[in-house]
This record gives sequence, C-alpha cells and structure tokens, in this order.
Amino acid sequence: MNISYKLSKKVYFIILIISLIWCSLIILTPVLASLQGFPESVSTVLYIFFSNVCHQIDDRSYHILGHALGVCSRCSFIYFAFLIGVILYPFIHKLDNVRMPAIWVIITAAVLMVGDALLDIFDLFNNTFITRSITGFILGVVLPFYLIPGFTIFSYEIQSYFKYKNQTSDIK
Repeated sequence: MNISYKLSKKVYFIILIISLIWCSLIILTPVLASLQGFPESVSTVLYIFFSNVCHQIDDRSYHILGHALGVCSRCSFIYFAFLIGVILYPFIHKLDNVRMPAIWVIITAAVLMVGDALLDIFDLFNNTFITRSITGFILGVVLPFYLIPGFTIFSYEIQSYFKYKNQTSDIK
C-alpha cells in the first residue's frame, strides 16, 4: 500500500483538530455554566450534548468553578489522553505509518477499564477517581495508535476507489 504523506497528514490534522475541539468543549462547559445569561444556556446545551456519550454522575466528575466537566472523570481521561496520544503520534511514528500496535495492547487497556467498572458494579471493589482516571488514561492514550492508521487506510481506500471509478468512466 503506497499511502501518500499528504493524505496521512490531512487525516492526522483532522483527528488532531477534532480532538482539540472536543476537549476544549469538555472544559468550556463548566466555565460557561458559571456565567449568567446566554453562556449559561450554551453550557446547558453542551451538558445535554455530552449526556449522549457519558453518564455525567456529578460525584464521579471533576469540577471547574463549582461545575462538573462535560463528562465524568473516566471519560475526561479517555478524551484528554487521546489528545495526548494524537500529539505524541508523529514523535513516535511517521504520519504515513499504517502499522498498528499488537492487538493485545488495546485489549489489555480495554480489559483494565471494563474490569475496573465491573468490579465496582458487582461491589467487589469500589473504584475511585484514581482507578477510573488511570484506566481511562491508558485506553485513551493507546487509541490514536490504532485510529490514526485505521482512518489513514480508510481514506486511502476511499480515495483509490473514486480514482479507479473515474478512470474506468473515462474509458467508456
């Protein structure tokens, strides 16, 4: 597979920009909630938006200015660690790298996080901010090393499909 650096750079920067916006909104939500009027209304909309991806239990969330972040502690660490992983990616791999780490890495990260949650659900071990944050961080920081190459391959295949389709339509 001959993936161009230009394509992989576009994919990387799209993922970076989306991650930056997402994490900024998580922090902006409680900041706006602390203000009166329109900003507070925007915060309400953001809390509703984030409720689709997180339970937002108040005592399981970090707070800024007396208001919970847009997502809980585990989700916060997943998203912010994801952003860190995205930022670190080009320092560890070339942007046109399409090799993913061994599957056991992401499975281990997911098992740790799910295990932490299940131990708490079955009342075998009460998880804490620390365990939720650590397990969220581990999963979040490894995800970019799978998603960046995955989206790069996907983008290459889409691009190749349309390029091939255009070439065959020119022949007819």
